[in-house]
Amino acid sequence: MSSGETPKVPFPWSAFLSQPVFNHRRKLILNPTVFRQVYQVRLLESCLQKQLPSTSSRNISN
Repeated sequence: MSSGETPKVPFPWSAFLSQPVFNHRRKLILNPTVFRQVYQVRLLESCLQKQLPSTSSRNISN
C-alpha cells in the first residue's frame, strides 16, 4: 500500500444488523453508506483514545 492510499475496512455487517431499533440515545442508521462513515469515525476515535506506553519506558538503542 502506498502512502496516499486509504486502507480498506470491510463493511461491518454485524454492527449494522445489530443496531438497537428503539434506542433514544443512538439513532438507527438505515443507509449503509452513512453507517460505514459513522462506524469508521467511531473506530478512529476509539483507536485514538487507547493508552499507548510512554516513550520513556521504552528501551531505545541508537
